[in-house]
Amino acid sequence: GPAPPLQKRADNSPEDMCREIEKEVNGLIEESALLSVKKQHAAALEKAKEAGKRERYLCKQREQNQLADQINIDLTYSVCFNLANQYHANQMYTEALNTYSLIVKNKQYAQSGRLRVNMGNIYYEQQKYPAAIKMYRMALDQIPNTGKEIKHKIVRNIGNAFVRLGQFQDALASYEQIMEGSPDLQTGFNLVLCYYALGDKERMRKGF
Repeated sequence: GPAPPLQKRADNSPEDMCREIEKEVNGLIEESALLSVKKQHAAALEKAKEAGKRERYLCKQREQNQLADQINIDLTYSVCFNLANQYHANQMYTEALNTYSLIVKNKQYAQSGRLRVNMGNIYYEQQKYPAAIKMYRMALDQIPNTGKEIKHKIVRNIGNAFVRLGQFQDALASYEQIMEGSPDLQTGFNLVLCYYALGDKERMRKGF
């Protein structure tokens, strides 16, 4: 007959157990991301929450078993980042912002400041344009000069938020900054609209 199923080692060490839970958490994050790609946002959020619960349990186990030096901060980051994303996809804006804030305020994550772009996008969707502009500007300070492409995208977002506020002069400054650096058609069009809104026909003609 078939061989009996292998019994799990009775003496599974806490270290082994923690490694297994870590694998499980990674699996949950992947499942959550895949569901999100398929636009199954509610199911993706459930998996993201489950990953969060298991990861917290994992940290607790490691602390209790004197394995705190093995706590994986990259895993914690992935869990929180995915959770924030899934909250955003489900339009649970407050929860998403709170989760992003936890990452951004954690000094262990040197690059996390750029996640303020995501926070700015959430405020933008909520039509809270002054808060969006503040977040975008804070993100800009975090991005090195080598990241010109992303910087221009953020500056464009700032310009768009100013337009929504009817502050065309401020929007103009953002759009002109992009046109001097790496001009593109959409920004050029937005620039002309600002000139129009400000009644500046001369510059409008030059824009065209």
